[in-house]
Amino acid sequence: MNIGKRRLARINCFISLYLYDVGRIPLEEILDNYIQNTENIGIMSNPPTMDFYKSLLTTTIEHLNEIDEIIRSASKKWDFDGIFPIDKAILRMSTAEMIYLNNEVPIVIDEAVEISKMYSPNEEKGPDFINGILDTIAKNNPIRK
Repeated sequence: MNIGKRRLARINCFISLYLYDVGRIPLEEILDNYIQNTENIGIMSNPPTMDFYKSLLTTTIEHLNEIDEIIRSASKKWDFDGIFPIDKAILRMSTAEMIYLNNEVPIVIDEAVEISKMYSPNEEKGPDFINGILDTIAKNNPIRK
């Protein structure tokens, strides 16, 4: 499977967000150590891809409280704390990308769904859950469509 550079950046971003959330690893440590330990996978050899990864990661963490409120609002039927941490990381990253980085909504949602197909602990329902929440966020928030 050939993974595009931006998808690779997104995958690394959601993994970094997972480490930040579940592992309680500080952002600075993630940026220092995680980057050094992933140099062999190609993301570090492409400066625009690396810049996108860093921008997405730092933007998500910088706005984490607002992003979590947006996700809570969009997932009223679900207990936010009960969302699988991997799915939560994908939702956080994608919300940041749509709202704060103003990337194209259909692309962001498609990428999130594809990533969740590969990584969500709930293989059957995870991608649909991600799609539904992000679609609700896109419809209810002031973002570029």
